[in-house]
Amino acid sequence: MVFEGQIVLYICVCIHSTMSTKTISIREEVYDILKSLKRENESFSDVIGKLAKKRKSDLSQYFGVLKDSRVLNEIEEDYKKIRASARQRI
Repeated sequence: MVFEGQIVLYICVCIHSTMSTKTISIREEVYDILKSLKRENESFSDVIGKLAKKRKSDLSQYFGVLKDSRVLNEIEEDYKKIRASARQRI
């Protein structure tokens, strides 16, 4: 209700909530790696966030890595020697 001679004052308050930003320094080769991982609709923050959350490695990416490796042959030979020595002790 407004009375004669009274002044009515309306105040509009706008509150904006924005995410804060931080500036970090990275080597150029790291920037290039991040840029190659970044999709068109992603920010660098999105890429870094996904990498930071990724705690478990997908072991399937390592399957077959030693397929033609000399190291694999050495491991197999050591395994055979250990098995043979175990049979001799029994």
